[in-house]
Parts: sequence; structure tokens; C-alpha cells
Amino acid sequence: MSLNKAYLRALRCNHEPSRERTYSILLSLIALFVASFLPLISGAESPSPTPVVQAKPQSATQHVYAMPGTGAEQLAEGAQRALGQLMSEGPCPCDPKQTLLQCIQGQSCPAATSLAAFGVKKYQEGLGTDQVAEAIINKFVEEFTPPVEFDLSKTPSKGNDKAMITIVEFADFECPHCALMADMMKDLIKRRPGLVKVYFKQFPLPFHKLAPLASRATLAAHKQGAFWPMHDLIFSQQGKLSETSFVEFAEQLGLNMMLFRGDFASDEVVKQVEAEHAEGVKAGLQGTPTLYFNGKMYRGEQTIEAIIAHVDALKTKLISTQTKSK
Repeated sequence: MSLNKAYLRALRCNHEPSRERTYSILLSLIALFVASFLPLISGAESPSPTPVVQAKPQSATQHVYAMPGTGAEQLAEGAQRALGQLMSEGPCPCDPKQTLLQCIQGQSCPAATSLAAFGVKKYQEGLGTDQVAEAIINKFVEEFTPPVEFDLSKTPSKGNDKAMITIVEFADFECPHCALMADMMKDLIKRRPGLVKVYFKQFPLPFHKLAPLASRATLAAHKQGAFWPMHDLIFSQQGKLSETSFVEFAEQLGLNMMLFRGDFASDEVVKQVEAEHAEGVKAGLQGTPTLYFNGKMYRGEQTIEAIIAHVDALKTKLISTQTKSK
């Protein structure tokens, strides 16, 4: 499984870009640490990342993907080759001018060796190649990419203002999976009161023709303090939307219609939708719903049980880090 295919497995309502664009977006995600994170831990200037050309397999006897110190030699030949190929696609945490595989073979970066050893362990636990690839990518993103910073100054939110965990949700109002996620976010806030704060970012997909209008309607309603009622109403009527629905919803919510119509058509609202969509693209997402927990993209299962487990684990980790810092 290639990096881009593993990435796409986590998405729901997706774009359908070319393979080159998909690969480019994913590499921008895992290479964020090159520009932002590496200088923080090394004190050095951030080198420019060099595009990685995947090594072409020659033969098993030539050990093209030899990975000393990882235990990879214990794996079947096919698993060794798949793991080595994956390692040749990502930048090394210690030297982004090299691939993970080059750092492993040069025994110059314990973090790279540890990542491959993690992959070996997953194979030994019985996971298939696709599952191993996804686990490695998740670990890479979690440990070696910095949190994404979003502009939240105009973004509607709900939950505890002093919450330990901030969730930024990118969603499309015509995406059925986003409707399900809306219910999950409500449930999460009820089941973990005070622990989370949820921000909603607009990410209308190009093949959903009414989604941009829905985005504008919620932001126009937001100016009258009614973002979440409009948000909930649109999702509840998702299968019945039309171009006239949003004015009808505004009337149903008792909004000032003169103000609503003006804001709905305003350049300010249109530009905010475009700006939030651009933020999502820059952050590397390609589909909806996508969640960021304290700036880190969530790549787990999109179920309430999995999300609550993730929140609880993150809380434990944050408390542990705070305790150690004292």
C-alpha cells in the first residue's frame, strides 16, 4: 500500500484528484515537520526538503531494502520489500534530505530505525501490508509533524472556552458522513463536558453544488448568533435541500431577513468560506469530515467510541506531560 492510498482510507466524502496531486498533498502533510518542527528540536536552520525518488527493486539477493537494527530480516521477503518501499517514500526525521530508508541503512537516525521496527512488530502481530502502512503513517504524523495552526478568530465554536482539547472540524453540508459527525460532536460534548471545544470550518466539496450556499447560510446566521441552529437544521434536512431552502430556514429560525439576505450575499461571507476551504487544503485534507485534535489530524475510526477513546488518551497524555514539566 502506498502512502497516498493509506491516507485516503481515512477519508469519507472525498475529492477525486489525480495521483500526482494526491501524492503531493500527502507529502506536504508528512513534510510539515521539515519547515516547522525540526528547527524547534535542533536549533538549526530548516533545510529545504528534497523530493524523494523511490528506489527501484532489483532482486531479493541484493538487499535493496536492507534495514539493520529493525528485525526486518525476520519477515517474509514480500513483507520486507513492502516495508522497505514504504520507508523509501518518507523523509527522515533526523535529516529530511534523506529518506527514512537511507537513514536506517546509514544507522544515522534512531527515530527512523524505531519507526521501521514498529512496522516489523505490526507485521509480527499479524497485520496485513495495508494495515501496517497505515499504522506507520499514523505514528509518523503523530510523532514527527507539528500541530497545524488555524485562524479561529471568526470560526463558530461550542464547548468549554477553557477546554484542554480543541477540535477543529472541516465539513461539507451535503456530505452524509458530516451529518453523522455533527451528531457525534454533540454526543462528545455531552459525554465529556468541559474537556473539549469544537470549532466548525467550512469545506464545501466541488461536486456538491448546494454546499457553498449552505456554508454561506450558516455564516450569515452566525452574524445573528444562530450558527448552530442553522447548522443543525441544514443537516437534519440534508436530503431535501434546494437553492431556496436556506432563506426558508432563516425565516423558520426567526432571523432578521434583511440582514440575513445581505450577509448571505456579501463578499465577506463568500471570502470566509473560501479562506476556510484554503486552510483545509493547505493542512493536507482532501475530504470531509476531517478532525484536528489540538492541531493534529485525527486518522482513527470515525465512530463515537473511537473518538471518545482518542480524547481520553489525549487527556491522559496531556496531564502526564504537564506533571513532568512541573
